Amino acid sequence: MSGTGVFDLDSLRDRKNRQRAKRAESSRDGHVGGQEHEENVDTDTTVHLRREPLTVILQVSNIRDDAEVHRQIGINDAMTFAQLHDVLVTCFDLPHEESPWHFYYLDEEAQRIDPRHHVAEFLWREGEVVEFTWGLWDFKLTVAEIYPRDGGTPQALCVGGSGSFPGSKFDLTAINAALTGQAVIDEILTYLTPPVRGIIERSRLFDFVPLLQALDLSRDVELSAEVSKKLASLPREVTTEGQDAFWSIVLGLACIGSEELMGAVTATTMEALGWINDDGEELTAEEIWAMCEASTSVLASVGAWGPEAAAPVDRLDIFRALLRGVG
Repeated sequence: MSGTGVFDLDSLRDRKNRQRAKRAESSRDGHVGGQEHEENVDTDTTVHLRREPLTVILQVSNIRDDAEVHRQIGINDAMTFAQLHDVLVTCFDLPHEESPWHFYYLDEEAQRIDPRHHVAEFLWREGEVVEFTWGLWDFKLTVAEIYPRDGGTPQALCVGGSGSFPGSKFDLTAINAALTGQAVIDEILTYLTPPVRGIIERSRLFDFVPLLQALDLSRDVELSAEVSKKLASLPREVTTEGQDAFWSIVLGLACIGSEELMGAVTATTMEALGWINDDGEELTAEEIWAMCEASTSVLASVGAWGPEAAAPVDRLDIFRALLRGVG
């Protein structure tokens, strides 16, 4: 097994080859069929392997003399290369036409990959490279990161990128909405409390859907009666601006990321909702937090943020309860 938790396929092939050689040698010694053969069967040689799918972050690039197009994409390594082809077409907004396409493993010489193979068979460690050709365009796929995933992790998610091909544009929200699918989006939104659902629908920031999907809002939460009572009282603001500020902060905190990430998510959400400061400029994270201090102080008291913040797993339960409604 490699350091990433993926099975080393070469080692498994070597083991199978040794087993075949052992059986062949046994046959040459006359132990074929009948009772004598049965007595020499090693019933413990069967290898049962089970691995959990991993998330692979791919850096995908198309570099030409006159332009460059890049995407960073997270995928389930259990998907096939045929499925990965569909993901790439969506992420790069490639024309919907029947162009020839192939994947190649770049070893000593390029070897075409059967699209029925799984991604994990070739892109199993950081730095591994596969080439994708679509029509006359070539794309280089490089494994940037690999980490564990759970049942709520999206199958594929575009996490960033730059540039676009002629006649197309880079629209991250539209890409992830297409990758997620309208049926999944509708299902996730049904779990949300009406104010949060309204935030997403008004802002059109469907980038939140993969986050909410990963949160697994259907999961049971374990909160004390005191914490549940406090959460049920939120938000305490009465103005639309204050309530929007509160839910934007909750969505930012639910990312369980750095303070910079949380602030960026909060500010982007408020901007998408149309809120600006008195100077007509985008609200800063500090200004947004100031709009709902009564509610954020309650969040701090239950460990949702601040110096007395609870462990991430406990904070996730708090955000699940808030986002789907308490009581």
